[in-house]
Amino acid sequence: MPKHLSSLALALFVALTCTAAAQPAIERPLVIAHRGASQYLPEHTMEAYRLAIRQGADFIEPDLLLTADGIAVARHDRALALTTNIAAHPTLPSNIDQITFEQLRGLQATSRGGAAYAPLGAGPTGLLVPSFAEVLDELRALHASTGRIVGVYPEVKTIGGGLNTYNRALADAMLAELAHPRHGGLFDGSRGNVILQSFDPEVVAYLGRGSSLPVVQLSPQCPSEADTAAIAARADGVGMQAARANAECLHRLRAAGLFVHVYTLSNANPDLHALMFRNGVDGVFTNAPDTAIAQREQALPGVPPREWIAPVRRRRD
Repeated sequence: MPKHLSSLALALFVALTCTAAAQPAIERPLVIAHRGASQYLPEHTMEAYRLAIRQGADFIEPDLLLTADGIAVARHDRALALTTNIAAHPTLPSNIDQITFEQLRGLQATSRGGAAYAPLGAGPTGLLVPSFAEVLDELRALHASTGRIVGVYPEVKTIGGGLNTYNRALADAMLAELAHPRHGGLFDGSRGNVILQSFDPEVVAYLGRGSSLPVVQLSPQCPSEADTAAIAARADGVGMQAARANAECLHRLRAAGLFVHVYTLSNANPDLHALMFRNGVDGVFTNAPDTAIAQREQALPGVPPREWIAPVRRRRD
């Protein structure tokens, strides 16, 4: 997901434009841990995902990229310098698709810093970049030991546009890992605990054709009427900037049968969580799951804390 848009102007804009609540697709909006509990610990580390789970997140969101040897790993940026200590290893390539998984495991994951993310230097030393397989293994182990289901919301982070060789390989690797027999069908979609996402329309359509899992089209803007119709033909939901999620937009997307999740919230604007819930979104991508859960209770005090059910895939021709 893109970087958090954090400012008083953003909050004021949303407050002024979201003048009427839209009817959400589900009774209890989802709290989606954006890159894990990335407000507190370096993003896309097992430690950040585990903290998000302890804080009560409904879903964790791993962005995925492929290493040079074809391993899907949890990382947002192709450039390793943004969230690892690659600078301490000058002989290694600087992009994630140019490095092997073994080489990547020799690096330390770090925070990007800023008001929306963990402070620079946060967390213990030696944090690793996990593979997507490790993320799913963690969720499977949690379910086996406690019975609790925490959903996974992976994003295909494209390099270049369209369904090129790299993007197709990444999408295939993601789908193959979700379907791996060792998971015993936990991620087959029957429990409403998997949602797929991408910004690229061709990738979104490919994911829809290649699985029975719900797929989200990410968009920095509210889609136009024509774009809404096109998205509804290939996707089940829209993930969009919170600043664009006004009532008119929400109603139009709902009328097309799409659910709506908004990004990216954090403690830089904590009250924005409650505002989004009150205005009828189906879920929020947040760097601070604990804040989102508290604000959800404040905004929707009558909703019982029962097991969530994610929006499911619609039948598409």
